[in-house]
Amino acid sequence: MNRYLLSILLFAGLIWSRSSFGKFTSGTFVQTLGETLSRFASKNPNAFYRDFLQNTAIPNSQTFGQLVMWGEALVAVAIVIPALYLIFQPKTKCKVTLWLLIVGLIGGAFLNLNFWLASGYTSPSSDGLNLLMLVTQVVGVLCILDYNKKV
Repeated sequence: MNRYLLSILLFAGLIWSRSSFGKFTSGTFVQTLGETLSRFASKNPNAFYRDFLQNTAIPNSQTFGQLVMWGEALVAVAIVIPALYLIFQPKTKCKVTLWLLIVGLIGGAFLNLNFWLASGYTSPSSDGLNLLMLVTQVVGVLCILDYNKKV
């Protein structure tokens, strides 16, 4: 497995770790998510996603807050641990490690897609970072699947 790609994926996992850590330590993320989602929905150019925010996510913002917070933490673990293992054990043939990394990357891509649909229109940085992470994680999955065929 390519160490350079794994290093990039490791940093994506560390970004997820930092993001989830901030949500856990703030103590206010879950309680304030409804207000944040209302702001995102108010001018969201994606009608289907605005409807999802208004009719599903905002009324259930406490549940969605928990899902996002824990989802980010689980994605971080599922990316960081396998990436580190594969960096330091490059000749491993452990398929479980590769599949755990794939699951983490797919979870991260799912989160980034939703964050982009919710808030990508608000600023170039929100747009760019979420798209960059989404593409990085999808490319990571494709590279691992290709590598997995050869192992």
